[in-house]
Amino acid sequence: MSGQVDVQEFLKEANVAVLATVDGQGRPHAAPVWYLYEDGDLIVSTGRGSQKHRNIERNPNVTLVADRRTLPYFAAMVSGRAEIGPPLSDAKRLELATRYLGGEMGRAYVARTEAGSSVTIRLRPEKVIEFNGQAGRD
Repeated sequence: MSGQVDVQEFLKEANVAVLATVDGQGRPHAAPVWYLYEDGDLIVSTGRGSQKHRNIERNPNVTLVADRRTLPYFAAMVSGRAEIGPPLSDAKRLELATRYLGGEMGRAYVARTEAGSSVTIRLRPEKVIEFNGQAGRD
């Protein structure tokens, strides 16, 4: 299990990530998220008016951490400015849901959730820090 991980390929995998924002009192807020990786950007869908949404409206500086929690450990800590956008299209919602839940469960999830009550968060990376854990490596 030796060798380095390509961070671009890693971010294309369906890793649950943690998005860190800053609230109105300067306190950190971190929440697990699903994401899509497109053209070097990370795209997250969240509820309109959610804590993440409100925090980014006030302060667009965020960090997203995607990590592998099985051996060999690896993490990518991606920092940059986030932009709030419209809800994902139906096709992108299905892509996101099936990425994490598989076909059948992903379709069922999309069928029972509303696109209109969400916004997208687009993170354009400014800095990426990689962590290649030594545990489980030769």
